[in-house]
Amino acid sequence: MARRRILLVNKFYHDVGPAGGVGRYLVQEEEDLRAAGWDVVPFAMADEHARPSPWDRYFVRARDYSHASYGGGAIGDALSLLWNREAARNLDALLREARPDVAHLHNVYHHLSPSILPVLARHRVPVVMTLHDLRLLCPAIHMLRDGEICERCKGGRFHNAVLGRCVKESRGASLLAAAETAHQRWRGLYTGNVATFLCPSRFLRDKYAAWGFPAGRLLHLPNFVDLDVWHPRHLDAGSVRDSYLYFGRISREKGLRTLLDAQAVWERGHAEGAIAEPPLTLRIAGTGPCEGNMRARLAQLGLRTVEFVGSLDLDGLRAALARARFTVLPSECYENGPMAALESLASGRPLVGTGLGGIPEMIDDGVTGIIVPDRDPDGLLAGLRRAAALDGDAA
Repeated sequence: MARRRILLVNKFYHDVGPAGGVGRYLVQEEEDLRAAGWDVVPFAMADEHARPSPWDRYFVRARDYSHASYGGGAIGDALSLLWNREAARNLDALLREARPDVAHLHNVYHHLSPSILPVLARHRVPVVMTLHDLRLLCPAIHMLRDGEICERCKGGRFHNAVLGRCVKESRGASLLAAAETAHQRWRGLYTGNVATFLCPSRFLRDKYAAWGFPAGRLLHLPNFVDLDVWHPRHLDAGSVRDSYLYFGRISREKGLRTLLDAQAVWERGHAEGAIAEPPLTLRIAGTGPCEGNMRARLAQLGLRTVEFVGSLDLDGLRAALARARFTVLPSECYENGPMAALESLASGRPLVGTGLGGIPEMIDDGVTGIIVPDRDPDGLLAGLRRAAALDGDAA
């Protein structure tokens, strides 16, 4: 019997840097599929971190849309964001050779574009797609405007993203992102070519349905981690648990400014005698576009119990978790099913998280963690202190 073959599609084929939690998911999925007897064919960008593959000759040229000008203003890059002809051409050639039984798509917007979807349809490859965020609904991904939750683009009113300069605070970048979103929605590129959308949280499933995606094709399938990799036995039991940990992207929507403000209240309150217990050290692991701003805020507040430890590999993260009483996810946007939350809980560390998006679905409040209000330093601090008093590890 021939081995079943699956095409895995994501803009990044690695778990380094900007690939984030989706990259870790993809790497783990590929390992699990191979162990289950599947032949895995990847399709992605040929960036500097791309993992080697017998199929990487079909990977597409890497593009960098991280700057406010979206590729330095290059017309070719802007057009490829809407419709990447190279991706469509390369995928067509790959499908002719590989002939996969099914395709699983992850994040394909921007760098690969929906140009690949009609190609898959033409080759009659069934497609499932995991929705990792709100990008197919919101040009700015996070449904945030001026730091507040925003759903003004509902009903196809994507001009609101341009008016609000929602993408990188740039009208040009916002216009391009709005055009991209409008293009795929009005042509039905995703809804017309994807058989099933996998939603890691019930929140995300319901949000996509409310915004017009076919409810019958939205399936709730939570994210997963390898429980053996993240088992508490890998943590040094002799470590002094003198801290708590944030690990993830350092960006505006993650709520780190609020977290630093809460830590400042804890430090000041203890120094003045208003809070009995001394503050735990906050360790922040990761990098991102707001790291400089957060370091400046740290200096401005004069905090002595905060450490930025940079990006950590698996061993480094295990060491940080071993020293942590709990972890924190103070997000101020609609999170989906954050991998960091699963990794924390699988490691036996309670999670303090805001009540936005899919986070509350992952926490048994008062048992495996604490649910706190967003954008509220005092409310967050109350949750941090409750978590510090939790008995034992997360169940």
